[in-house]
Amino acid sequence: MRGERCVGCGLRWERNHEGFMLGAMAISFITTGGLLLLTMGIGVIVTYPDVALVPVLASTIGVTLLVGVGGYPISYTLWQAIDLYLRPISEDDGEEQARGVAN
Repeated sequence: MRGERCVGCGLRWERNHEGFMLGAMAISFITTGGLLLLTMGIGVIVTYPDVALVPVLASTIGVTLLVGVGGYPISYTLWQAIDLYLRPISEDDGEEQARGVAN
């Protein structure tokens, strides 16, 4: 499988722990939702009192799709870093280089 391991450190991308993907999805959801609300708020404030519904809606949908789809790899990598910090690599993870990475 292409891209199964990190090019820099050799760790597997998926740590195969129950609920691991939930953290990455939560970071992506929070980021996407926050930027959706921010985009919508800015659009309403800029066009107030005659709110231009179609441009505000179009920009909100565009930002949401861009951040939601394009930002997922970044949120996955961020969650991997948080998970490695909170639960360092051990030999139970099946990594041959566990001692070298953890030290």
